[in-house]
Amino acid sequence: MTSPLTDNELIVEFQRGNLDAFEMLVLRHQDQLINFFYHCSGDRQLSEDYTQDVFVRLVSYLDRYSPKAKFTTFLYKVARNMWIDKLRAERVRPRPVSLESPISGGERCLKDTIEGKSQAPGDAIAHHELGETLEAVIESLPEDLRVVLVLSEIQGLKYREISEVLDVPIGTVKSRMHSAVETLRKKLSGKDLAEEEEE
Repeated sequence: MTSPLTDNELIVEFQRGNLDAFEMLVLRHQDQLINFFYHCSGDRQLSEDYTQDVFVRLVSYLDRYSPKAKFTTFLYKVARNMWIDKLRAERVRPRPVSLESPISGGERCLKDTIEGKSQAPGDAIAHHELGETLEAVIESLPEDLRVVLVLSEIQGLKYREISEVLDVPIGTVKSRMHSAVETLRKKLSGKDLAEEEEE
């Protein structure tokens, strides 16, 4: 049985004029991009539109593409730049990230990572309320922290890959991720303390 072509092999085929190869790239990666834009914007329709725009932009880029890094890293770099362009040009306002979304296809979700603990059996209502609070706090994060959080905890990119996507040192990625998580935890702790004082 013939193994599927790798991303770079598909790119070579596209550069040779095989349009079907590009279609295969789209089918392979479009869901990931939609997911990325959705967790940045909170809007499913916009996410699909932006994903289409990324692949349109890729058509012109791939003629000159040289596989110096993973294709997915290159793809997210294009997607991230497009997201920044959309924020500036259209003044898109990010909407809350869903904390129940699985991380990289696993069973854990973003809420588990931020809370740093599992849910007790009798805490369903409190867990839901905390989730709503966290979503509001994530929406208020600076864009540089929010993007790192999404790329790491939702898209499953490694810090090295994120540093290549954002053109920043790995140390900066780690610092932003730490700041994002700590900000969320502090906000959450503040909410808990406020509720205790009211009781």
